[in-house]
Amino acid sequence: MESLGLGPGDAKGYEAYMEGRVLELATKVGRKGLEEEWKALRRGWYVGGESFLEKLEGYLGPLMKGRHRESFSGEAKEGHDAAAAERALARGMKGLGLCNKELVQLPKGAAEKVVLAWWVRERTTVSLRWVSERLEMGHYTRVAQAVSRMRRGPGRRLAKLRHKLIHALGEKN
Repeated sequence: MESLGLGPGDAKGYEAYMEGRVLELATKVGRKGLEEEWKALRRGWYVGGESFLEKLEGYLGPLMKGRHRESFSGEAKEGHDAAAAERALARGMKGLGLCNKELVQLPKGAAEKVVLAWWVRERTTVSLRWVSERLEMGHYTRVAQAVSRMRRGPGRRLAKLRHKLIHALGEKN
């Protein structure tokens, strides 16, 4: 209601706004205009600012854990997946003190890439292939192996990097 210039107690104003929108739908031009206006919203999954997005992601995190990407479908999912994965990767790189240039120069199986692959996969539904291409880890099975190793019980070096990452970002795993 605030985006319409209406206050919390302005139910009549909102009712008038909605009636106007319904009348717009009665015309072909109105439907086409509304279709374009809402196209971006239908392809997304939330309406609000960054703080609202972070709050929603906090709620979704536990729900998404252990889910397979194949459980979800659609063009909106792909766009959301990539955007969420880029955000998670940026946070992970920040936590490890890496810039993109440094990341790209690391070998395919570098411990930092293993931890980042796990980090992104735990927090998004992005595909193994996306992670392998973005982190330049070679074949996507390398990402599956990395995530499995992190979940099973990483060695000392990986555990240390995971701790550094989680501690730097103030998160729990």
